[in-house]
Amino acid sequence: TNTTIVRTAVQGMRHAEETGGLSGAPVLQASNQVIRQLRAALEPGFPIIGVGGVMSADDAVSKIQAGADVVQIYTGLIYEGPALVVKAAKAIKALAR
Repeated sequence: TNTTIVRTAVQGMRHAEETGGLSGAPVLQASNQVIRQLRAALEPGFPIIGVGGVMSADDAVSKIQAGADVVQIYTGLIYEGPALVVKAAKAIKALAR
């Protein structure tokens, strides 16, 4: 769920009609919905990797809250650098408190 060809999240934006996969922030909500559906359908303990649209620590937290066990960051890492990983880890750790 880290890329899509659906363009509804970027309608009206400058390059919305270009071809190719769309990733980053526009896929966050759709990805989280898939995670919620998987968590409901799979047996307890089945690991889910949350991926798609993680651009901030709050986005990483949203993956855990949706039912992911771990979070993969790609596009956010490109734009924010390694500090995003540290921020995300701290935010997720704070959930456990």
